[in-house]
Amino acid sequence: MVRSMTIERQQAPPLQWVARWLDTELDALLDSLVDGELAELPELAVARDDPRAEIRHSVRVHLIALADGLNRSPLEGELTLPAFISRHTRALARQDVPSLPALLRAFEKIHAGVWQRLTAALREGPFHVAKERRAEVLEQASAQLFAYFQLASNETASAYATERALLERRAMSQRSTVVNGLLNGSVTTTAAEQALGYDLNAVHVGYVAWVDELSDLDRLDTALATLSEHLRPRQHLSVPAGERTQFGWITCHNGSWLEILRGYRLPEGIHCAWGSPQQGADGFRASHRDALEARRVGETTGLARGNRAVLFDDVAIASLASRDLCSASAFVHRQLDKLAGTDELAGRLLETLRVYLNELASPTRAARRLHVHPNTVVKRVERIEAMLGRRVDPASLALRVAVELAPMVRLQPRSSTPLSSDPTVPVDAAPAPRASSG
Repeated sequence: MVRSMTIERQQAPPLQWVARWLDTELDALLDSLVDGELAELPELAVARDDPRAEIRHSVRVHLIALADGLNRSPLEGELTLPAFISRHTRALARQDVPSLPALLRAFEKIHAGVWQRLTAALREGPFHVAKERRAEVLEQASAQLFAYFQLASNETASAYATERALLERRAMSQRSTVVNGLLNGSVTTTAAEQALGYDLNAVHVGYVAWVDELSDLDRLDTALATLSEHLRPRQHLSVPAGERTQFGWITCHNGSWLEILRGYRLPEGIHCAWGSPQQGADGFRASHRDALEARRVGETTGLARGNRAVLFDDVAIASLASRDLCSASAFVHRQLDKLAGTDELAGRLLETLRVYLNELASPTRAARRLHVHPNTVVKRVERIEAMLGRRVDPASLALRVAVELAPMVRLQPRSSTPLSSDPTVPVDAAPAPRASSG
């Protein structure tokens, strides 16, 4: 006797007919779907003891959940997924195998496979439906299939991403703890290398990156990733340090990093200060201290407000001479007198003097950098000498140091306290999943 499930004989609503078909053909459908997945997505079988059995179990749970949703009236509530799906997805995310894109492609494959088998069942075999009813069944079934697999894909993506973010936060917290220990000397070099996957027997360049607004953190990640693509470091380690700051270190194959940094333009609202290249674990700490000092000087002088990175070697004199800012201020005022004022004229003349001294008292070269005529430079130097009450001596170390310190004195009150350059400033114990090592 031939079994029949036509709409006319069973008088079943279209979706219930699909649910019965799923239940009756479950084993054959599973074999077909699993074969298709393994053939087109071999990465699903990676790191599984019995890939076919595990995949079959996962697909079976989805088909049963789909059939349950088809049997229920739409008025009984929205589609839901079994709790097993979220738990299973999180377990896969912890292994990071297979990848999320592979899982989402698997849903597409299952969806397509079910739909193809359904259309065949509508046309032929014991499950065929009368021609005049096929469109209705196919329309409702297609809508339900789409809704279910869209839900499955969305919830799987959410669960996977949530678990990966949690793992990344835990890993970052551990890295932050190790980095803190390395900076303050409580973690050995060997232990740090094992925990961080970062070779400390190298020349390191530390950096401090920060943003003005919390909303710019994603842009900071993007800017640092773009800069890293230009630098092409052999190693790169970074950890969050507070809400808006990130500490990092790179090791490069050659000295081209310095030229790249000098030419790189930072996006608005994003700032970066770099230390000097230093060797070994002690160099890891020393370059970090330099980066912190570069940030202090950059923020104090206003250099950090531009779109260029602040390099320690460019501000080393100001860094060393400004540890006691009150004494530095008195020194600058003794050397520069009215040039240390805060008015616009004093600022323009001071910048001219700085460039003039850097260009070894050459009006022509200074004019080229200042984008003015050489005669303008000569007249400004004469004005400067009149304000100083003496001739400008390019060989005077005191004058050059005073010029480097002047921006700090002009922009900061004399009672200002420098930012801490303590390398043991703790990094964030529970950072967001945005930093990387590799």
